[in-house]
Amino acid sequence: MAKPRLRRDIQLIPTVMNGRRMVVVMDPLNLTHNSVALDQGILPLLRTLDGNNDFRDIQTILMRQRGGTLIPLSEIETFINKLDEYLLLDSNHFNERIAALYEEFNSRSDRPPSHAGKCYDPDPERLSTFIDTREKELSRGIPDYSETTITGLVAPHIDIAVAADTYVDLYRRLRGKAYDLVIIFGINHQWQDGLYSLSEKNYVTPFGTLETDRDFIGRLKKKLPRGTLATDDFGHRQEHSVEFQTIFLHHYFYPSPPRIVPILCGGIHEFIISGGNIFDDERFRAMGNVLENLIDENGRRVLLVAAVDLSHIGLKFGHRTPAASMLSATRANDRKIIDALEAGTPEAIFDNAVEHQDRYQVCGLPSLLIVSYLLKGCRGTLLAHETYDEQATQSAVTYASMIFTGGKNDAPRRNSETEQEF
Repeated sequence: MAKPRLRRDIQLIPTVMNGRRMVVVMDPLNLTHNSVALDQGILPLLRTLDGNNDFRDIQTILMRQRGGTLIPLSEIETFINKLDEYLLLDSNHFNERIAALYEEFNSRSDRPPSHAGKCYDPDPERLSTFIDTREKELSRGIPDYSETTITGLVAPHIDIAVAADTYVDLYRRLRGKAYDLVIIFGINHQWQDGLYSLSEKNYVTPFGTLETDRDFIGRLKKKLPRGTLATDDFGHRQEHSVEFQTIFLHHYFYPSPPRIVPILCGGIHEFIISGGNIFDDERFRAMGNVLENLIDENGRRVLLVAAVDLSHIGLKFGHRTPAASMLSATRANDRKIIDALEAGTPEAIFDNAVEHQDRYQVCGLPSLLIVSYLLKGCRGTLLAHETYDEQATQSAVTYASMIFTGGKNDAPRRNSETEQEF
């Protein structure tokens, strides 16, 4: 480690703890058991860890920044070695650990829960009681869906503790329904080398195991062009967006849940920046058309779920202004996306992102596009549009829940001009 380099996938989040300005180091792979919080004064040192500077270079840079004050080389080495101990550096130590994790995950037939005990109770009875209690405490009732075909959901993937009522209010509407298959489009919050990542691994929840439909997944894989799918499913190991949906699906369909197809969507900024149209991309169109054909030819009862959050604004997410000053415009932009979902016009969602160059950082964008594409002809209804305000970081996340009903034969279709575009 002659020239140390900080991992590129970690996030440095400025915050205030007990009146002290700190930086929380967020590791998306959760390789350390405890969060790492550092004084903001350490940021200049962290910025030198770009793989171009050795220890003496770092010492010299810091000395110049500090007006000639020299930090002992031993202190710098001790601190950087501690970062490597916590697996925060792109080093041999980190690479060996990742290789071991890949091997372990690839050998499994099941995907164990990664957020149980942190974001929800791992005990099935307590978890079930928590969901049932939140449902009883909801002040509003729900319409009678007994004669209604529910074909799709837009669900949050924010922390369950933050949006428990939104999750419960949405998923309780599935009570009494029956599905043969649930296709969940989550978001991979890390980079992946394909538009989508499919996993055949069964998802384990506190209530048991949700089995994947491996036959369906195998047929889907065979029909997709090269580059559509990521080369592996390692992204599923720690990703919470699909996992959170499995909790509520398993609870409301217990003890006989339908099989699932877990899919993680990758980033699409290549289209937003270049101005290219994702609907002209062979991989996107193939995923939509092949899924549609597989669903139709089997005649099975299928539920589509977009596991998404909406906008991410404020200092935590790289904006130069606090979330409070952006919130009004942000929610107005969210509303444009929601309107397009209700109208069944995914092209309007994409055009909106291109127009603003994804200024509001809608992380659920890839999932919303493919699910809206597949739900053409269905009626979308907004249930909730909420904001999580994180005061400590002057940041905010918006999220929503929606329900889609009907289908191709019993819902108003879009005009012929729009249909031809697809």
